[in-house]
Amino acid sequence: MSAESILTQELQPHIRYADFLHYHPWKTPPRIITDYMLLYVQEGSFRLSIEGETYQLMAGQFCFVQPGIVHQMESISSSITFMALHMELFPSSVENRLEMIVPVDHGYNPDLITVQPNLRVFTDIDIPFVLKLSRPDWMLDAMQQAITHWNRKNALDHLQAQVYVTEIVLELIKEYTTRPMSELNRSTALHWVPAYMQYRLSETLSVEEMAQKALMSRSYFSMHFRKQFGLGPHQFLLKLRLDNATDLLRSTVLSLQDIADSCGFSSVHHFSKMYKLRFGYPPSQIRRQS
Repeated sequence: MSAESILTQELQPHIRYADFLHYHPWKTPPRIITDYMLLYVQEGSFRLSIEGETYQLMAGQFCFVQPGIVHQMESISSSITFMALHMELFPSSVENRLEMIVPVDHGYNPDLITVQPNLRVFTDIDIPFVLKLSRPDWMLDAMQQAITHWNRKNALDHLQAQVYVTEIVLELIKEYTTRPMSELNRSTALHWVPAYMQYRLSETLSVEEMAQKALMSRSYFSMHFRKQFGLGPHQFLLKLRLDNATDLLRSTVLSLQDIADSCGFSSVHHFSKMYKLRFGYPPSQIRRQS
């Protein structure tokens, strides 16, 4: 995955494990995780050793460990209680999914272990190991709710837990993106636009309206649309309308007027003119062939 914006990615948060945990003297071996781990210390304290640094986490603090990074944790207090969430952020197949925790031994080769992408590959997000959040109370409540619902072990509660973890991921991205909030609200990912056009084929749909829905100026929207789809938005919409009209000509007995109306053309004359400009022959020829 090349270095690019987190805002252009397909994110699909998914809980793999969630629980309230309590340990007496506790120490992990050096290890990596294959997903993302969010911890909240409820009682006690522990030491996180990661990338040559050591962090001491006390009650009331959150930490976030990403995939593929060798780390070790050890309790400082005689006992420790914390909340733990293991989650994926990106789509993955069950067949290729490994255990959440992989101990580091002499045969360890990070290139042979399938993990979720480390967020450092993206240019516009930087989440530290020890979190300093604007809304820690909100995060604490969201974690508690996610864990509680996930441990009820039924489909509806699991679905509710996924809603909470999606909100947690959204909060982390908003908190630690390096982009201004104005740019967050103006993501250049326009993958939703073709489906939006399909649903609106029979209606008048302007570039200005689509740009407004995307929170962009007309020129900014048109530039990014052409970059992503190879055509300007007006030309792309016209192509969808003519392709849909061709399907209707071949598969129905609708009149040219009805087809023109259902595909968003202002008149049969306009429909016929645009059709001949693109295909080199009038729509009536398709009807005769059919």
